[in-house]
Amino acid sequence: MDIERFKQQHVQILQIIHRMRQLAAAGVAENASGLAREIRLMKSKVALHLSIENDILYPRLEKQADTQVARLAREYQEEMKTLASGFGHFVERWGAESAVGGDPEGFRRDCNTVLKALHRRIQRENTEFYPQVEAL
Repeated sequence: MDIERFKQQHVQILQIIHRMRQLAAAGVAENASGLAREIRLMKSKVALHLSIENDILYPRLEKQADTQVARLAREYQEEMKTLASGFGHFVERWGAESAVGGDPEGFRRDCNTVLKALHRRIQRENTEFYPQVEAL
């Protein structure tokens, strides 16, 4: 199964995370505008990625995949619901420059939590899930 589109979306999301880390390291309050812009960009990338996974990838795997990959797809889909919810709350809270600049330490704390979870998830998909999907 060809999943290059999904892998490319992961690269794009990881690039945004990297830029956000650089901006935050240079100063959250000083870079509040850029951080809020990156959050909004990441929101659109993550939303597109999740939509395609939920509408195309997971249903296809449940129908065509072997039992192990189908089970894994269901597990990843369920797990993503919790991560997506946390990410949604993060975007709601920190998507505006005034929010980021108004509470740099709160932003840094929430950002570390959410972005670490998202980064870990992407790495797991890239190393554990996608290789099994590509082998089908």
